[in-house]
Amino acid sequence: MYTDKKKNIAILLGSLVLFLGALFLVRDQKSTVGDVLWMKAMIPHHSIAILTSERADIKDPEVKKLAEEIIQAQRKEIAEMKKMIERLESK
Repeated sequence: MYTDKKKNIAILLGSLVLFLGALFLVRDQKSTVGDVLWMKAMIPHHSIAILTSERADIKDPEVKKLAEEIIQAQRKEIAEMKKMIERLESK
């Protein structure tokens, strides 16, 4: 923090305004995020789950099986979302 109290207060207030604005925008996504945008945002999310599962150093067979199931499920869902996006964007 700065020794100047006014700077510290300004930084804290600016941070608070930024945080509250971001929180409002995240909570109010229903008016800005529709079907296609939601799926386009979910594809990278699913891809991260796949990468994390593939790169994890898993030793336990039960956990390894779970990771493999996650990989299969996420790939299937990504393919489904891509088909739906294509269908919806072609309208």
